[in-house]
Amino acid sequence: MDVGRFEGVQSGIAERTELASGSGTTAVSFESVRSVESVESVVGVTGGYGSTLLAAVSAAVLLVVAVGALVVYRRQGTITFGGLSTSPTGGSASDGGGTSIDGNGGTSGETEPKVGESDRLDSDGANTEFDDRIGDRTLDRLEPVTPDAVSQVRDRLPLGRNAAPSAVDAIERDLRQAIEGALDEGLFDPTVTSPLGGTYDIVNLPSRFRELTVPPQGETVHVADLEGVVRDALSGRDLHEVARTVAAVHEHYQEIESHIRRREGSFLETRREAEHTLEDIRVMTDRFDGALADRVREFVVDGRHEALLGVRDIERRIDTADRSFHACAFNDANRAIRDAERAGDDLLMAVDFLGGVTGTIDHGSGRVKVPERVDDAFVADLVPILEQQYTVGIELDADEIVVSGGEPSQSGGRGSAPSGGGGGSRPAGGGSGSEPEAFGPPSSGDSTGSSRERGGGREQLTPDAVADEILFVLRELDDRGGNGAVECQTELLPEAVARREVLEPLATFCRRQTDLVASVTLQENAPPGFFEIEFAEGTTASAGISSLRKRFTKRHGG
Repeated sequence: MDVGRFEGVQSGIAERTELASGSGTTAVSFESVRSVESVESVVGVTGGYGSTLLAAVSAAVLLVVAVGALVVYRRQGTITFGGLSTSPTGGSASDGGGTSIDGNGGTSGETEPKVGESDRLDSDGANTEFDDRIGDRTLDRLEPVTPDAVSQVRDRLPLGRNAAPSAVDAIERDLRQAIEGALDEGLFDPTVTSPLGGTYDIVNLPSRFRELTVPPQGETVHVADLEGVVRDALSGRDLHEVARTVAAVHEHYQEIESHIRRREGSFLETRREAEHTLEDIRVMTDRFDGALADRVREFVVDGRHEALLGVRDIERRIDTADRSFHACAFNDANRAIRDAERAGDDLLMAVDFLGGVTGTIDHGSGRVKVPERVDDAFVADLVPILEQQYTVGIELDADEIVVSGGEPSQSGGRGSAPSGGGGGSRPAGGGSGSEPEAFGPPSSGDSTGSSRERGGGREQLTPDAVADEILFVLRELDDRGGNGAVECQTELLPEAVARREVLEPLATFCRRQTDLVASVTLQENAPPGFFEIEFAEGTTASAGISSLRKRFTKRHGG
């Protein structure tokens, strides 16, 4: 027996055995099996002595092959896909059973919860469905137009917005119906209505308001066609695009209305003042009587005198201003309404002056300054009527009317206007109908003035008796305000007005308006002296005078 040859065979077998059982072995090579045949050949050469050894070697080789196959099977059973592992004994981790093998070949006692992959995919799909078809941005864009519908959608939307596709269908349908309802209600009608009841011709606005570049296509559309653009989008586009169109059109309409509201404020304020002035003129004109009343209505109301515009002329100017206003020609409208307001003020000044003349006639004699804004031709045409109706001498001397030859009237019962001007006949017994009217001393030039004094004092007239004079003073104060107060020097007022009998009732009336007036100061022995009204906090001088005038006219008929 060749011992060296046997040792070589044994060394080869041991080497193969070590290879098969070593750590990290994944398979047994077919060469190992073929090497068995080589061993048998070698052993066969040794003769009968190697039969026992051959059986032992063969058994060892088969054992090595079996162990290697088992290792390969177990290694394949622990392969992990996407974090889910299988166990040959405990089932799969996807159904929550068994124990998983960790990366080092060990085991973990924790079990994964039974959360199906299909459940997670369904939830993600529903979430994506809502965001793809609607989304929060779309709701934000639609909210100013359809606030109720959007609020309901937000309330119904499940936590996490994982609404089922059928729920998303219902949400979209409701939103589209809400937009259609807004269209039917005229929300996308570009018409803007003025406080006067007319509608604005917004097509006359600057181009930035007349046209709009509408998303998402970027098409430039005339404002009159924007409602149709919204309808077209609603019927042919997804809700995202519809919302963009709706939001752009709605915001554009808001810009148009904001622009108009900013421009209309000054016009409307001036127009209100002009209308109030005309109302005062009508009230004061109605107080004249006889032939004078007819002529005053002809001149003042009907406008049949070339020297001044009448009430109806001014009303036509206001109508013209209104047409420019509604045509969105705001600059032209403001110019026209200011002209109408100035014409009204001039006309009111003429009527105020005429009331001062009749008041002076009631006192027998005196001088009345003709205001600069009253045309001399108007005054000259009234002089003959005044002389005839009141049987006094009246002369136009430069810028003054001189009344002479009359006698003081105690009751206003001479067929003329009662004291206080305005020319309106009043029943004897005074404006209140219950107390006799007391008249103060006549204006300068009346030789009987001293007989009107009582114990060094003067009798005061009721506000009704001097209504027109009081209104005259209030109008004189209208443009003399600043910092919440107005004042005037009484000696600069017309002579028929600058009297204690007028100023004291005026001061008393103003003091009673405690919501408007903080204090009233009439300087002692005025005129001469100043008269001041300080208005309550938060009341401007212009607004305060306007309110005082309205209240006085309503209560005392001036």
